[in-house]
Amino acid sequence: MTKTDNSDSTRDFVQLMTEYQPRLYGYILTLAGNPDAANDVLQDVNIVLWKQSAQFTPGSNFKAWSFRIAHFQYMAHRQKRLRDKILFSDELISKLATEAKDVDELYEQRKVSLERCLELMPERSREVIRLRYADELNMDQMSEKLRRNSNAVYQILFRARRWLIECVQKEALSEAT
Repeated sequence: MTKTDNSDSTRDFVQLMTEYQPRLYGYILTLAGNPDAANDVLQDVNIVLWKQSAQFTPGSNFKAWSFRIAHFQYMAHRQKRLRDKILFSDELISKLATEAKDVDELYEQRKVSLERCLELMPERSREVIRLRYADELNMDQMSEKLRRNSNAVYQILFRARRWLIECVQKEALSEAT
């Protein structure tokens, strides 16, 4: 492997780690039930991921690999905390881990559905959604930018939100069948 290949793979690995941080945190928080403990475990997970980065095969399932490491790191963290008053059984931890993975899969499916629905949405509605949620403009700023009164912009936003909700729900139903 050339030096360029190594720096490219390092950059790609760092990008994957960064992309999956919120999802790893959510998974660990589900297991730990405590934001401070989840942050501690996430730091440990990041160290292990970095140390074992050479073992990761580019193109394989980073999520599955990193969640597995997170599970083991949480279990190690739990063993260190045996003296704490409240402990969860291994059976409960296993059930929470399974449910957290299911929730993450549902999140991913809804994200894909939302992206599809946004592509299908009329341009004006998509623009209002972008201004509100991507650009984080308030109603007055949106009205000024669109040169429309606040009430008209509010109505467009209301209808766009309702359309997106219905579209995502229809996507979910069609995927379930």
